[in-house]
Amino acid sequence: MFLAIFWAIVLSVSIFVFDSHAKPPKQMELDNDSEQDAISVQVDGVGTLKDDVAAARKIAISDGLRIAVEQAKGIMVKGETEVRDFAEIRDEVVSKTKGFVRTYKILNETKEDNIYRVTLEVEVMLKNPKETAPVKMDEQKYNTKIPKLVEETNSLVRKTNQIADALRSRRHGSVSVDEVKRLHQRYVVMLQVIESIEPPGGKKEKMQILSKALRLKMRAMAIFGRAIAGVERPMLLKRGFDLNNRGNRVLKEFQSGVGLKWGSDNA
Repeated sequence: MFLAIFWAIVLSVSIFVFDSHAKPPKQMELDNDSEQDAISVQVDGVGTLKDDVAAARKIAISDGLRIAVEQAKGIMVKGETEVRDFAEIRDEVVSKTKGFVRTYKILNETKEDNIYRVTLEVEVMLKNPKETAPVKMDEQKYNTKIPKLVEETNSLVRKTNQIADALRSRRHGSVSVDEVKRLHQRYVVMLQVIESIEPPGGKKEKMQILSKALRLKMRAMAIFGRAIAGVERPMLLKRGFDLNNRGNRVLKEFQSGVGLKWGSDNA
């Protein structure tokens, strides 16, 4: 009886120590597919070791987060696009934004000579509602710029539906994880651009419909990426198809009267 109680105490202490090491204070993780609207980057941060190791660790983490925001902003500005005029809209929005960290995870920590180094996986957003000034558009600018944004959307949606078709037909090998990651990043950029624009009166609801559709498609793409990497359960892949279909239906609502085709429906 005594031995049983002893080993139970040892086990509970071991679990506590393991969890404390695996999840340092202020560290958060993303588990919900609805929270995939951030750019993911992996960075190293460093701090100088003096007398206080804890202080060096804190400085290293702060250094890594600063570098992550800069890298994410670079991805935003240099991101892949198929419509040059959309790139101009994107760059105008990104130039007015300030990046902030949504979550981070410590992958590794080392002490080398006088340096404390941490490797971080960081989720960065470049649209902070508390800090970002909206890009205001009058009627003329809206009518000139938004069709280009819709063209970029059309390209994204068509490729997403092709990936959904491949997965539904169990042709996983025809799509690469890198391709899905790039498409997901394009969705992130697109959403942050749309949600940073202040359209003229009467157009706000239309933009909200487009934003809702793209968010559904982006969430589906996050699930498709995990499926292609072989880490997704069949039931969640089914959820990815459902999100993609819902996105297509919302896009039909948006495009009423516009005359654009969004590729195969998968509906």
